[in-house]
Amino acid sequence: MHLARSRTFWRLFLSYGLLVLVSTGVLGFVIINRVERYEFEQVEESLRVKAILVEEDVRELSADQVPRLQPRVVALFREIKSRITLLAADGRVLADSAEDPAAMENHATRREIMDAKDRGTGTSVHLSQTTGQTMMYAARRVEGGSSPVGFVRVARSIDSIQDELAELRRVVWTGTGATALIALFLAAWLARRTALPLQELTDGAQRIASGAYGHKVYPMGADEVGTLARAFNAMSERLADQFARVEEDRQQLRAVLSGMVEGVVAIDADQRILFANERAGQLLEFVVQTALGRKLWEVVRQPTIQEIVRRAPAATEPFHEQLDWSGPGVRSLDVHVAPMSGLPTGGAVLVLHDTSELRRLERLRQEFVANVSHELKTPLSVIKVCVETLLDGAVEDAENRGAFLQQVDEQANRLHVLILDLLSLARIESGAELFQLEAVPLQPLVDSCVERHRARADSKKQQLEALPSANGHTTDAPTAWADEEALSQIVDNLVDNALKYTPEGGRIGVRYHVEDGQVCLEVTDNGIGIPERDLPRVFERFYRVDKARSREMGGTGLGLSIVKHLVQAMRGTVRAESRVGEGTTFTVRLPSVPATTSAG
Repeated sequence: MHLARSRTFWRLFLSYGLLVLVSTGVLGFVIINRVERYEFEQVEESLRVKAILVEEDVRELSADQVPRLQPRVVALFREIKSRITLLAADGRVLADSAEDPAAMENHATRREIMDAKDRGTGTSVHLSQTTGQTMMYAARRVEGGSSPVGFVRVARSIDSIQDELAELRRVVWTGTGATALIALFLAAWLARRTALPLQELTDGAQRIASGAYGHKVYPMGADEVGTLARAFNAMSERLADQFARVEEDRQQLRAVLSGMVEGVVAIDADQRILFANERAGQLLEFVVQTALGRKLWEVVRQPTIQEIVRRAPAATEPFHEQLDWSGPGVRSLDVHVAPMSGLPTGGAVLVLHDTSELRRLERLRQEFVANVSHELKTPLSVIKVCVETLLDGAVEDAENRGAFLQQVDEQANRLHVLILDLLSLARIESGAELFQLEAVPLQPLVDSCVERHRARADSKKQQLEALPSANGHTTDAPTAWADEEALSQIVDNLVDNALKYTPEGGRIGVRYHVEDGQVCLEVTDNGIGIPERDLPRVFERFYRVDKARSREMGGTGLGLSIVKHLVQAMRGTVRAESRVGEGTTFTVRLPSVPATTSAG
């Protein structure tokens, strides 16, 4: 404890010390004053008594006995040990025990003589011109009788009394000083005893104020300070519990907000950011750690967001807005704004939900419905026209009815294939399609696929072949961990797609090898190629780069989408690389056979 810097200690100590010093000083002064007065009173009373005795002795003397007064006074001096002076009524010195009366001046004007002349007795203290000492005089007027003596004066030197009083003063002041020192020590002890627990309580309160919740002090005694210390400890413990619960709730809330897929931003009345989770920083493109405490318009430059925040102070009810975020990547955001309770007017909470994926899925759904409708509409229209023509009489035309029935059959088959592809895709996406994963050697599977499409390739004078693996030996073809039927469907769809978009005389190759622990299957052609802007969408359902040409070539538009979903279902990846006019390469990566399986 730093008592030297404790104001309470110094206030108490100085108060006690000043009280002690004043009390002992006054007491010493009173004692010395009373003693001095008592001593002088005793000397004065003694001189008065001696003056009375001398008066009784000289009252009855006659005038002719004046010459005998001097020896008489000297003899009395030996008895009473005090200077004796006899004076006539006019102040002349008749006899003196210390000096020759003839050499002494008239004493009629001395204070004690004047008082004795007026009141019968008189006393005074003054320097004796005769002896050169400070003397106390007691004079008495001689009443009655025939004595020539008018006044009797008895005196005593007070120098010895002054020496005694000086010694007394030393003793008294020494005792007073010692008493004051002891009292000051006790005052310091009392001040420390009082200030120490208060200082400890103050330090404890400061530590709690700095965040050391639960800090305790040691109670001293059973008095009010001890009771205060125990109450302080109880308060500190309760504060620690309360703040621990608050911190736990805050951490839980922060964890919940941080784990939300929605962005959350809290602002005050001045649009300063009070809180923002990481998702909000991602959606609004700012760094959360550096944005706290700054105004939202300083870190978010989108005018639409700034307009929403500007409207927030005037809002009395929650509201929401939808906006498109312009920037490196276009996004759609749904912004919910709610006034924040417990803050000055204008505080609000913004909840940001990224609806870009929902918008994209909605567009895909709409496109899918439109594409399915179109794909169904075309063959159904052909079938309907053919049937109506046959019903109108063409059925009796033996020469032409076969062509119409052939059209109905082709379009029915087209519808059948489309429906089968849709059902297959739906089963794969829903997880209802069960895959039997096993070790599938690629060489026989690829060779079989090539043979199935050989006739079609030959009809277009295309070169279709299985290319050697990376080490130059087709016999060292890798083995994939996949479903054989699904893998065969993948290869068929990719080869079929390559045959469609490769002109006559073109070349299609199927390559397979192992790379980075995965089995790689590549289908390459030198066909018309795919524009770069269309590459990200080639695996979407019914997406066609050139819709008119694609429909002329047949197909459902679902082949590449089925390939993508089959590959993903077997924990693989697929990607396309292409250049317009140079050709396209589709690369499928699948897991290789696990070591434990191959070892078994």
